[in-house]
Amino acid sequence: MFRRLATLALVLVPVLLAAQPASAAWAVSGAGPARGQAVVVPQGDTPTVEKITDPVRFGSYVPVFVLTWDTAQLPGGRAVSGYQIRRTVFPGTSIARTEIISGGTCLGTTVQGLANVYVPASPTAPQQSCTDTEAFAKGGVTYTVTPVLSTWVGPTSAPSAVY
Repeated sequence: MFRRLATLALVLVPVLLAAQPASAAWAVSGAGPARGQAVVVPQGDTPTVEKITDPVRFGSYVPVFVLTWDTAQLPGGRAVSGYQIRRTVFPGTSIARTEIISGGTCLGTTVQGLANVYVPASPTAPQQSCTDTEAFAKGGVTYTVTPVLSTWVGPTSAPSAVY
């Protein structure tokens, strides 16, 4: 019996220590009864991608991928604060790998402790857009968009078409 408990403890303790804490908050001013409703960060919109090799626009003949997607909005029309943009190289193969974009305007920054967040210049615009300048030498690629609100992360979009 002691062996079973010890084995169970050895299995459960690392799992419990690895779990991330959840957090939530709200502010209420005034007196009397109050009601609150949870807000869910929406799923990212599948990005459309355009491959451009315009030397006038980008200064070289190296292809640039331009991603465009609809702005993720909370109930009431409030836009999310940013997005995590990821690229999958050789999608659908045994050597597929997902990468954080490190070149172009899709490059993210750390926002409130959350890494790789692309913060658009106009978060409330109907559509968002950014560029990836380093996927040209990587083979076939797809892109996904994950909305971010503060430190909350919404569901990731479906992948774009392969380029």
